[in-house]
Amino acid sequence: MPFAGSFKHLVESKIRFPLAPPSLFTLMVLLLVQAGCGSSVLQLRDQLDLHRGEFRQKLADKKELATKFRACTGQAHDEPLNERHDTGIPPEPLSLQTPEGQATSVRPLAAVIDGIRRRHHDNGASLSILAHILDDLANDANARIDLDKLKQVIEVAGRWHGHLGLDEDQLEQDSSRFARMLLAYNKAYFGDLSFAARPDSEGAGLRGVVKVTSKGFVDRSGNALLFPGISFEIEASLANSVRISATTVDSQRVSADLTRIFLEAFFDTAYRVPAVYGATALRVAWKSQEQAYPEFDAARLPISLEALGRVTQDAMRAEAAVTSLVGKEVRGGSIFSAQNETLAATIETAAGVIAKKLVEHEEFCYFQVTENSR
Repeated sequence: MPFAGSFKHLVESKIRFPLAPPSLFTLMVLLLVQAGCGSSVLQLRDQLDLHRGEFRQKLADKKELATKFRACTGQAHDEPLNERHDTGIPPEPLSLQTPEGQATSVRPLAAVIDGIRRRHHDNGASLSILAHILDDLANDANARIDLDKLKQVIEVAGRWHGHLGLDEDQLEQDSSRFARMLLAYNKAYFGDLSFAARPDSEGAGLRGVVKVTSKGFVDRSGNALLFPGISFEIEASLANSVRISATTVDSQRVSADLTRIFLEAFFDTAYRVPAVYGATALRVAWKSQEQAYPEFDAARLPISLEALGRVTQDAMRAEAAVTSLVGKEVRGGSIFSAQNETLAATIETAAGVIAKKLVEHEEFCYFQVTENSR
């Protein structure tokens, strides 16, 4: 243990501190030993809800499908499989059971990070931590998640949300997918507020102003999320309206929500798993149609509706499993416990969302290559 030399020195120098109570000295030694030997890494290889190993096992003996699956996971879903754009796959097929064969899902993240770094140098480099976390998570034999890295993600998310407030007008003109998607997701979460003139009760003119609020951020699966401080107003008639009060705003909820928004925008930018009708991703304003987010088209199903339901359900299970595991570690008596409910809620949310997006991406690929081969 690297701390052993310092520990020995501290014990031998105890006589230099005659006024220190023995209990205080013992506590100091315990804290220092924990700091030197404690690990923030959680092993996830026994988490069956991640389902990833199951995909690879079923495709292990089907070389053609395995190659298509690997190509699919190594790129965004709106790119045809025969246009891999230098995915880095070598001529000899990689085994799906090797770490190299499992890491293809990291490649779309790296492409996004490189693009962001070119446009937003000050804010782009820090996003590399997300690729490192996903690389840890993507290893079936040693799937793990590092809580210290998750804390870095939370810091990065905070900086990007602050960047939105300062440079919103500039980002609205920015053609990069991530910046525009994060801005749209953020605005939707906060209600995408606007105001409109309202006629008076007699219809003689305009007297009042009414607040118009969106339905909040809707993820690609159709789940909605709205800032808890938003109050709804439903127009019942020109003279009357029905008001619904907002829920209480608390730091845990808001901090976790903003981290979720950031991660949803980042992984949607990288993977672009087709979204259902009503998703915020489909409402982003783009400079060109080529940048538009792919919609799940019922007329040309990429996977069956039953498979889509399975993907969504399994992704939520993965999120629940990882959120629960991380939540237990960042609370209570763990040596890397956060001792801070807001931070704990945000860390567990970050871990859960990353796990969800990975399963969502890979299982969609699995059904896409298997169903289309029948």
